[in-house]
Amino acid sequence: MTKTDAMRNSEFGIRNHGFTLVELLIAATMMSVLFIGLGGHLRGGITVWRQTTQRVDALQRQRVALDRLERDLANGIVYDSRDDAYDVAEEGKPPPPEFTSTSLAWYTVSPAVKPPSVRFVTYACESSDGTTGLWRTSQSVGEARTHSEPVSELLLPDCKALSVRYAYAPADESAPLEWREEWLFAKELPRLIEVTVRRTAAEQTTRVMAIPHGSFKRVPEPS
Repeated sequence: MTKTDAMRNSEFGIRNHGFTLVELLIAATMMSVLFIGLGGHLRGGITVWRQTTQRVDALQRQRVALDRLERDLANGIVYDSRDDAYDVAEEGKPPPPEFTSTSLAWYTVSPAVKPPSVRFVTYACESSDGTTGLWRTSQSVGEARTHSEPVSELLLPDCKALSVRYAYAPADESAPLEWREEWLFAKELPRLIEVTVRRTAAEQTTRVMAIPHGSFKRVPEPS
């Protein structure tokens, strides 16, 4: 570059050297602020994604557990209608079916094996083996008669409570069904059962399930 060109560049403010230290510091600061902002948004997105994934997984497990319960109820049967057919302690007699406000125990036909077999199953949200959740137990009628230890299966690890209600036919035929927390007819199965699974104080799922072989009973007279 000639002296004349250098003078011309100086007149127009054109410099032929690199960035100054101040300019580099400003650029570095701006890049740092940009990266910090992007990092915060990225962390927030990852947190939302994780929470959403966990919620979807929990709802999927809950749906699978309720589907399993609904299938067992749909295949429910009255195994024996005699008064002395069941006993919780006597050898040779299986335990009785029980429909309470917090648990279910009944006989169902399992189509999982060929030929289908009758099994005694229970559902309850309880603590077993140090884990609290919705547990399903299952055993054959022969095992139930000998009061053997049933096979336990954890269906829903985060179940806090299981609430059950049963439909009764109202005294007034034009009135809607009445729902009560106890089923009072040991020899018959209820027709409709409302099951509520509570995972947290604010999260719960309710489903109405049907037993084809069940029956509607009139609301019991007050004692």
